[in-house]
Amino acid sequence: MILGLWIIFSGNPQPPSTFYSAHRTPVGIPTKIKIMLHTETFHLYSYYCSSCCQRIIIAAHLKGIPLKFTYIDLGARAHTTEEYKQSNPSASVPKLVVDFVKQAFTDGFRAYESLLIKQAGEGNFSFGGSFSMADVVLVPAVDQALMYRLDLDIVPNVKRIYLALKELGPFKAADWRNQGDTPEKFRIQDSCR
Repeated sequence: MILGLWIIFSGNPQPPSTFYSAHRTPVGIPTKIKIMLHTETFHLYSYYCSSCCQRIIIAAHLKGIPLKFTYIDLGARAHTTEEYKQSNPSASVPKLVVDFVKQAFTDGFRAYESLLIKQAGEGNFSFGGSFSMADVVLVPAVDQALMYRLDLDIVPNVKRIYLALKELGPFKAADWRNQGDTPEKFRIQDSCR
């Protein structure tokens, strides 16, 4: 098991195979993720004597995954800079950046946009005149995409429905920035917990 690994996703691959890795999410919940291989870039932020980094390097070599390295000097506290913490709030190594999630979000939202064009009309919900499970699933997916700085202007109907749903009480209450364990710096100031 790789503990303390922070994986950041962005970019655009069309991978032929997959590799599974256990990791912890930014809020510390263990999850299993599917990482696409071989056509995307794997960028490892590493420290020479980190056992966690060593495990990733071994696994990458075993799987034939090329790594691009950036070396983080923990002795000089390079991991505590605001710039590094912005992309890795745990201020730890390793940090593995995998380029493909933005494209996955883009493809998924474009497909959803085409459904909305046919089904939603100009309403404030994905399907019909009231919210459905599709809306319950849509809002967290868009929230996650926004964390990766996806521009929603490419899917105007998704954006319109998302913004309308975010005004409703249940969606405000479930907002990740409105939870009891949300760090103060990320909290919504006019919270409705």
